[in-house]
Order: sequence, then structure tokens, then C-alpha cells
Amino acid sequence: MKKIIITVLSFVLAVSTSLTAVASFDDVSDDNGNVDAIDFLSDAGVVKGYDDGTFKPKFEINRAELMKILVEAQGVTPDADEYSDCFTDVTDQWFAPYVCYAKDVEWVEGYKDGSFAPDKFVNKVEAVKMIINSQGFGEETGACKEELHEDVDEDDWYGPYLCVAYKKGLLEEGLDGNYLPGAEIDRSQVAENIFRAIMVKKLKKEEFKAEYKEMKGEALDAFKAEKEAIKAEIEAFKKEIEQMKEDGEDADYIKAQRDEFWGNLKELHKDHVEGLAGKLKEAHDHLKGQKDAVKEEFKACKEKLKNGPNGQGDLMAKCGYDFDDFEYEKEDDEDDSDDLTDVDDDDSDDDDDDEDDDDDD
Repeated sequence: MKKIIITVLSFVLAVSTSLTAVASFDDVSDDNGNVDAIDFLSDAGVVKGYDDGTFKPKFEINRAELMKILVEAQGVTPDADEYSDCFTDVTDQWFAPYVCYAKDVEWVEGYKDGSFAPDKFVNKVEAVKMIINSQGFGEETGACKEELHEDVDEDDWYGPYLCVAYKKGLLEEGLDGNYLPGAEIDRSQVAENIFRAIMVKKLKKEEFKAEYKEMKGEALDAFKAEKEAIKAEIEAFKKEIEQMKEDGEDADYIKAQRDEFWGNLKELHKDHVEGLAGKLKEAHDHLKGQKDAVKEEFKACKEKLKNGPNGQGDLMAKCGYDFDDFEYEKEDDEDDSDDLTDVDDDDSDDDDDDEDDDDDD
């Protein structure tokens, strides 16, 4: 498979803290409830519309078209030679690479007779399952503890997928509280579902934690390298002291050399420790800044959804995770910073050759 340079998660950064959009298509006005989602995916090159400049938001979408959108939303361009002939009715058509890629990564299974039915219109729960799988939320499916829509059967095959989508705020519901799971989904609804899934995925705190841990790891690795360099200097200085003694150097001269070395070493190590502390603080502050930036971005999202034309209410205000639960695990970052702080500069006896305690690791 081939991946395009810009991935979906990088698209999120272009949304900015305001979700106000200018419609990209002639038939998608600025007050359309799904304009942000449609324009976001259009700017990302995931949806392209029609030659006449329209998007046709209320048109149904078939299974082949949805596969193309979902695959491109992941920044993947499947190789037509590699991905073909995966179902009895999917051979070498324009959509074959997308459908076959989706099958290969287990987003879709097809029907028992070996067909995929690419021209069949997709209903809402089929689309939700495909979107959940394509965005990597499939592993979160399980027993549903949520009270879903009045017309949804949690025990049906789609229950676990709809439950995940519900918890993540990916769904649009009618004012009567129904979801209409068997209704065919239109192009604007697909765009909205995918857009929300991408935004929620960006909010995964694990991503921010991973970035923090990477920054922290780089700081600690640099400090450990500096520590090894100091230890090497200690070993070299020990040999110099031994050579001075063998050469019969004056005891006061040797003591002065030792005092100067340990004084310089302590200052150097102090600078290294302070540098490490600064880098760790920078990592902590970066994590907090990332969190705050996303919070501001999603305040706009929440406000838009609360006041949207469909009156979605609290469910639609769910633009992501509970930010109160977003915390990094504060670890003992100084564990590696005290290995050399107890260097012994009191060992000044001319006849004392034992300086190994200075090299305590």
C-alpha cells in the first residue's frame, strides 16, 4: 500500500480554533448543518463533489463510494495492481482498489455469497460500522451500557458499533429521539460522521501522552549520555592522579588538582541537572499547551452543535473526551538526575588512593 504525505490527523490542525466555514460547493450553504464537515473533507481531498460544482448532500451513497471516501480519509492510495478481484462483483473497476483494501484491513466482509454489492445504497448502521472500523475504534466494541435511541435494538448486530459511535458523539439524531437505523444514509451525513470520528481521534489522550513521553525520553537520553561522559572524565582523572603519584609530584599540587577537578565537575553536573529539569518542564508545558489548544477548538465545536439547526442537544455537544480525565501520569523525573551529585571532595588525604566512591552509579 502507499500512503500520501499528509495524513488525516494532520488535517485536523488546519481546522483552527474556529469551526466557521465558507461553503466549497454551490449547493452547500454556510448555514447548512454539515458545512464544516463537508468543507473539511473537501479541503483534505477526501470528497470532491461533482463537475457542476455541487456536492449533492442529500444524495444517497453506495457501498463503493463510501469505501473510496473511508480509504482516502486515512491518507491511503491503494495500488490497483495489488488490490483487485476480492469479491465476485469486485474485479478491476475504479472502486476495486478501495474495496479490496478495506477488505484486506478487515473493515468490511461482504456477503455470504462472496459478493460485495458495490452499487447498493448504504444504510445508517452499515455506514457507522464501516466508519468505526476504519477509524480504529472497532476494538472498543463490547457490551453496551448506554441507553441508545428509542428505535435502536442494542442486541442487534449493529448494537456494539452504534454504542461506540453514540459514546463518542458521532451520530445525528432527530428531534423525536429516533435514529432510524435502517434508513439510507446521505452524503452529508457520511461527511459529518467521518469528520466527527477524525476530530475525536485527534483527541485521544494517548497521542498527547506519547508525544510527552517522547520528549521526556529524549531529555533523559541526553542526560544519560552526559552522565556517561562525566564518568569517563572521572576515570581519566583517576589515571592522571596515579601517574602524578608515580612521578613523585608534590602532595599539595596533587590536592590542588583534585580540588579543582571536583569543583569543576560539580558545577558541570549541576548545569546538566538543571538542563534536564528545564527540558522536562518544557515537555510538561507542551502537553498542557496541547490540551488547552484542543479544548479551545472543541469549545467552538460544542457551541455549534448545541445551537445547530437540528437541535441535537447534549448528545450532539459531545465533541470528544472528558477533558477533566485528561492528565499525564506525573512520574519521578529526577530519578536519574542524582547519580553523580554525591561526589566526594573531602577525600584529600595524600595517601588515600581510593576514589571509587566518586563513581557511584
